[in-house]
Amino acid sequence: MESTRTRYDRYRSIHRTLIAVLLVDLALAASKGVYGLLTGSLGMVADGMHSAIDASSGIVGLVGVYLASRPPDPGHPYGYERYEPLAAMGIAAVMALAILEVLERAWSRIWSPEQPTVTALSFGIMLAATGVTWGLAVWEQRRSEELSSSILHAEASRVATDTLISVSVMVGLLAVGLGHPFVDTLVSVAVAAMIAWRAWEIVRGVSRVLTDAAVGDVERIAEVACSVDGVKGCHQVRARGVAGMVRVDLHVTVDPAMRVDEAHQVAEEVEKRVQERVGGIAEVLVHVGAAPLHR
Repeated sequence: MESTRTRYDRYRSIHRTLIAVLLVDLALAASKGVYGLLTGSLGMVADGMHSAIDASSGIVGLVGVYLASRPPDPGHPYGYERYEPLAAMGIAAVMALAILEVLERAWSRIWSPEQPTVTALSFGIMLAATGVTWGLAVWEQRRSEELSSSILHAEASRVATDTLISVSVMVGLLAVGLGHPFVDTLVSVAVAAMIAWRAWEIVRGVSRVLTDAAVGDVERIAEVACSVDGVKGCHQVRARGVAGMVRVDLHVTVDPAMRVDEAHQVAEEVEKRVQERVGGIAEVLVHVGAAPLHR
């Protein structure tokens, strides 16, 4: 029951963090997007739209976390944790749509050039947005480490990228103020490139989880297992799953003369100690075998 409660609390904390990020993204989208439309700044419109897309991706993340938080059942005996990386993949897909929209607007600006209005308020909005996104990225990264959450880690990296995007938009606005409006179009293309790179990093990380790539420190797991009294050796240590919900499979050897009930107690102690001393472990499956006799 304690393990189930801890699991529930973890997903509830992730959910609350994503809600906070969603609200911030909506506020940034409104401030940058509306002002960009009023002044004709393509860079600010693109950045505001990116914040709006981020809000949409946040909804995808919330749905994924909700599905992942469901307990195991006969149809899914290992649980629903992989909905978390699947949600991250959905975020990457939404970001791809943002790339197409930004590039389409940039292409339209080339053939129908407009002179955006640049004011001190433009820079004020972008400076404020940059400070907010940077603080949000630091906070979300800290939360991702506390909760061992892959989706929060991906979101934190995305928010950090938003800081660079906001800086690039300010560069575009400055160029317009100096009489080089075409730079604003180039900035929007740079925004699209940064979104594309972030999306690729998400897809690459998620693919490792979905293909059961090795996770966790197997050497540390073996070391902890061997520290249990009665364990003669440890081998074939494997770990897979998502961050914070890693499933471990390992073999330990015991004295051939050990009774079955004693061997069972050793296995339980190995499971307990690995979960206590190695972070992010959801389940430990211990196979017990007899140590070879030395003549």
